[in-house]
Amino acid sequence: MASDCPSCGAPVSFKSSVTLLAVCPYCRSLLLRKDLDIENLGKAAALMPDGSPMQLGAEGKYKGSPFAVIGRIQLRYPDGFWNEWHLNFIDGTYGWLGEAQGLYALSFLDKTASGLPAFASLVVGAEVLLGSESFLVRDRREAEYVSGEGELPFRVPFGEKAAFADLSGPGTRFAAIDYSETPPLLFTGEYVPFDKLELTGLKKVEGW
Repeated sequence: MASDCPSCGAPVSFKSSVTLLAVCPYCRSLLLRKDLDIENLGKAAALMPDGSPMQLGAEGKYKGSPFAVIGRIQLRYPDGFWNEWHLNFIDGTYGWLGEAQGLYALSFLDKTASGLPAFASLVVGAEVLLGSESFLVRDRREAEYVSGEGELPFRVPFGEKAAFADLSGPGTRFAAIDYSETPPLLFTGEYVPFDKLELTGLKKVEGW
């Protein structure tokens, strides 16, 4: 689907069927898709500069399945910020590639999750049972949705804060709990070495 930005008139494309929110690449208007209509929700804040080689339009593979990077959310917490890259897979599914301090975690929304622990009950280093898997709490924090770009599958509450928890499981297993909604959302996946993602179309960054 393609449309025109109601703010500046520039063409805006929607590559994924799950896209609900898009950021105009020209004027940075936040565009909410409603069937065939587009609602302007205001402006997205400027992205914070980083040294990441990732960018919109990059492509890669995960377990043999091709994907394209179509969106990004930036979140800020007291010690810095991190990126969550929205991945659109060739089979129509979508996932997230979390990027912080040189670590990459690829995860997918677990729509069957229930009975997740309350944020206040989490203790760093403690064990948590998620379904049939045991995880350790690596980090718990509050963060602010600062900015974004491209296509996103939900209405991001930019300017607001939410609680998040990162957990590690057996081997390379990874989980994240997002407390921005009630009930909270569970994302599960694994830590992935950068080279194994077979990424192309990356931004040129000194040192990479």
